Amino acid sequence: HYFIQSNLRVQLNTMLRLPWPRVPIKINDITSLFRKQWSETECETRCKLATAYRLTSLFGWDEIINGHITSRIPDSEHLLINPFGLHYNEITASNLVKIDIAGNVIDPGTSKFSFQQTGYIIHSAIHEQRPDLNTLFHMHSAAGTAVSTAVDKLHPICQNSVYLEPISYHPYRGIIVSESEKEEISRNFVAPSKCLLMRNHGLLTGGCSIEEAFFLMFMFHSVCQVYVNAGFTHRPVPLETVLSEDIIKDSMDAVRAQMNVRGLGVGDFQALCRQLDLAGWETGYPYED
Repeated sequence: HYFIQSNLRVQLNTMLRLPWPRVPIKINDITSLFRKQWSETECETRCKLATAYRLTSLFGWDEIINGHITSRIPDSEHLLINPFGLHYNEITASNLVKIDIAGNVIDPGTSKFSFQQTGYIIHSAIHEQRPDLNTLFHMHSAAGTAVSTAVDKLHPICQNSVYLEPISYHPYRGIIVSESEKEEISRNFVAPSKCLLMRNHGLLTGGCSIEEAFFLMFMFHSVCQVYVNAGFTHRPVPLETVLSEDIIKDSMDAVRAQMNVRGLGVGDFQALCRQLDLAGWETGYPYED
């Protein structure tokens, strides 16, 4: 068992190419005291969201402390967001900040940092208008930012593209510091779209669950990486390469038919959580028996 843990840690360290501590900071650091303050669903949401931040760092999508993943706590109007100032590898279940839709801090968590206003503006604009999206995932990955800068339209060119349609677009207006931009963001990202390409900025996905939003970001980033690898950031996509609407529809119908009742991305997220748990990260994920 120790050999398996050590081997996984080596693999994770190799993926990240950083001198990670031999004993990782555990994700589920919720004590019995916190369990008296927070509901079971909030504790579960905190563990899943903190895990999503850690996985984001392991996959190399993070940009030091920038970018945000927010999630609505079930049966409440409150959101969880990262404390702005911590690296994604430092995010734990207990140090996530709980805010309301107006940006008021309900619970600061266990860190000394508050949340970033820019992240709040982007995410609250969507959370207010899209009750179908409980989790929002915004990243500045290298491939995603490259495509958002160089491409007018992201065409469906590979199998992973079928999960993304329809993709929405939002123009760049500079660093977002004013709530006046909320209306345009919400207007440019309407149902049924769950993927938003923010021009000259990065990628954003939404999902009914943390697992779905993470899965869509994985696919979104991977398609952008294909664009970069194939050279489509500086030359047109050949028309014969673009997948037809019929192919996309038939493919998604097949995916839905095979998908279990847990929802899109749940199995994938659980598999990643198991790898982290074996490596000693203690995700606190509520696996089904």
